[in-house]
Amino acid sequence: MRQVFVVFVGVALFASVARTQTSKVDRRADEATIRALGSGPGTNIEATDDVIFWSGAFPRPNVRGKTEVAPFPQVDQRRNERITREVLRVEVAEAGDMAYEFGSFTLSFDAADTKKHVTIPGSLLRVWKKVNGEWRVAAAFQHEHDVYKADTRSRSK
Repeated sequence: MRQVFVVFVGVALFASVARTQTSKVDRRADEATIRALGSGPGTNIEATDDVIFWSGAFPRPNVRGKTEVAPFPQVDQRRNERITREVLRVEVAEAGDMAYEFGSFTLSFDAADTKKHVTIPGSLLRVWKKVNGEWRVAAAFQHEHDVYKADTRSRSK
């Protein structure tokens, strides 16, 4: 009976080590995937069910399923809106389940009231989470550059 127990423990340890070795994280492949998902035009990036999003279009962060914050009224006046992104840095956690990305974006649109074409450059920071083997955005924060430089009302008094 003791021999059977020793053999069982040995097989269990071997299986555990083999499973650990075969499930190594390929951080370079994960980084390449996030770069591909995060770059270029468009806004169709998969997100977690409780994603946190905040940009200059909202007075405070949105948490999906908890706090649905309406954008500022001017956002509804945008026409022909386009956004492009460039990933500048990606760091994948050793466990391969989380990552962060830093990048830049350019948002452009036509203002409905003035018909003026507006281009807004900015920076973004996103947190990525692997859900069922797929990378999804868990949090995203983006803000335009030079916001105070453009807003002279707050500095005129």
